[in-house]
Amino acid sequence: MAPVPGRTETSDKKGSVTVDMLYRELSGQSSTVEDPASPAQLLDSVSDALFPESRVELDESVVKGNLEAVLLALVATQDRNTHGKGLMETLSTSFGADFSPGTVYPCLHDLEEEGCLETRELVRTKEYAVHDDDLSREHIQAAAQQHLALGAFLKRVSDNL
Repeated sequence: MAPVPGRTETSDKKGSVTVDMLYRELSGQSSTVEDPASPAQLLDSVSDALFPESRVELDESVVKGNLEAVLLALVATQDRNTHGKGLMETLSTSFGADFSPGTVYPCLHDLEEEGCLETRELVRTKEYAVHDDDLSREHIQAAAQQHLALGAFLKRVSDNL
């Protein structure tokens, strides 16, 4: 595949991840990751594709700093357990992040107020669903682009040390 216009390959080691590869993956121009059954499998697939020689463990503070985008992604990719407790369980099993209801529910309510999510009232709980695909996509893509830019910056600096 041809390089993305305006982007340059920054890899000088065989098998290492380049900024161009990450950009193509995030922009949907290339997919080296199959659609797995669970968020944990997706995270493992992405980690294996990008960093085959090491396992990436996300720090809980990274997940917490992007909790709205992560919650949107979980609701968008799950057919069930999109209620608060189910989402907290998925955060724990997929990301190793244990958040209290006082952290998760305010984010869910904010996303609902922004128009990204809607709720479905069940007998004893509320399930969340994506309400506005475009707004949710923008939210998730903005978080991904920020991390890509920061990661590329950190990688470039570490390569030059």
